[in-house]
Amino acid sequence: MTPEIHLISNEDGTDMELDDVRLHPNIEKILTDEQWVDDATGLIPHCLAILKKCHHLTERLVAMMMTRVPQQSNQDLNEIIDVAKKISPRVDDVVRAMYPPLDPRLLEARCMALILSVTHMALVIRSVCQLRTCNWVEAALTDMEENLQVLREAGIALEAASSHQINGISTLECNELNPSEFLTSNAALARNSLNSNQC
Repeated sequence: MTPEIHLISNEDGTDMELDDVRLHPNIEKILTDEQWVDDATGLIPHCLAILKKCHHLTERLVAMMMTRVPQQSNQDLNEIIDVAKKISPRVDDVVRAMYPPLDPRLLEARCMALILSVTHMALVIRSVCQLRTCNWVEAALTDMEENLQVLREAGIALEAASSHQINGISTLECNELNPSEFLTSNAALARNSLNSNQC
């Protein structure tokens, strides 16, 4: 399956204004695309949740900036826009990783990179607004950590399954072996491992 959503924007953002700052030009289409409903892994809803939360957080940050600092200096504005322009490619990375075959480890890495980009923008805006803390930003980031944790656990499970297939014999095969066969098999694996380490 190939992406049906236009991802990378051709706009360089040179004439971008603060009220143009968004998570991604096509974020609504990404979030509502019907192709995601065919996901059987249960991972895509968590990716969509992270995208949606990052989208809402970005909108709220921009609104706060425009309210608290109505007259932004060119330096502040350029800094925020520069940070914002780096977020859309991270969204593209997440969306690409959402197409099969799915790798939960890649999904976690891509979603984490997106969250870090949005966090960077939050820190810049918080600094411009001269806020020491912002509880709702912290709450939003904590909320997304729950979705990341699901992806992380799926990745750990995949690694464990892969390691089991590579390094040993399946549980069913172990049950079918008598003890001497099992010990012989493990000894052979140990010798192979030792030989590979000596190369």
